[in-house]
Amino acid sequence: MLVGTLCTPARGESPEAEVERLASEAVSAYKGADYKRAVELLQKAYDIRQVPALLYNLAKAYDKLGDIDHAYDAYRQYANSAAADPKLKVRAEARVAALNEARRKKAAEARAVDTPTTTPPPPVENKPTPPAEQVAPPLNEEARRAQSHDEFMRDRHRARVAVIAAGGATVLVAAVALGLSVNALSLQHQFDRATLPDDKSRFESQARVQAGVADGLWCVAAVGAGVTGYYLYRSFRHEPPPPLMGLLPMIAPGGGGLVVAGRF
Repeated sequence: MLVGTLCTPARGESPEAEVERLASEAVSAYKGADYKRAVELLQKAYDIRQVPALLYNLAKAYDKLGDIDHAYDAYRQYANSAAADPKLKVRAEARVAALNEARRKKAAEARAVDTPTTTPPPPVENKPTPPAEQVAPPLNEEARRAQSHDEFMRDRHRARVAVIAAGGATVLVAAVALGLSVNALSLQHQFDRATLPDDKSRFESQARVQAGVADGLWCVAAVGAGVTGYYLYRSFRHEPPPPLMGLLPMIAPGGGGLVVAGRF
């Protein structure tokens, strides 16, 4: 809504006529959305005659143009004018409050842009220091003897377990082989006493099969006996004495090397 001026044009280009002409052209520019042209014309008219209606129209033109600072000043000046229309004064005061809030937000955004933002450095990750690799110290002569003795005792224990397992299996196989051998001999006696050809043939066939199986089992038992004897020897053999002479590392101030150590 644009407020018309109350000036009446006179003959010639009097100040009042010029104000009226400028105001009329400003209204046309405003309706044509040429708000910049409207501001120029209204400002010229207001400079000639300080009519409150021109000031209100100038504020609206600034408002449409997006110039919130000049619009705020013009609305506030009109609201403070004693000759302002009461209804328009209420509207002007409302726009003053709204534009004041817009100006405050604009100033806050400008300060935020001008203030450089410092990015904090990334946190330093404290990686745990890996523990130093533990190096076993070299074994002395006594430690080597103790280690050798422990290995010998563990080997002898394993040999005794093997003796029990192999010996038990050998005894079992030998028992089965013995049973088959006795049964084969029994079938041989029955073959000798039989008179019918069919019975002789049956006894002979059964005796041959059981005797063959018994022979195979006796071979397996013989191998098992040999394995049992080997582990039996290992389970009861004496621990060998340490060597009389050996090579030991030596570290000297000028270097290092190997020395020959002996036991007398």
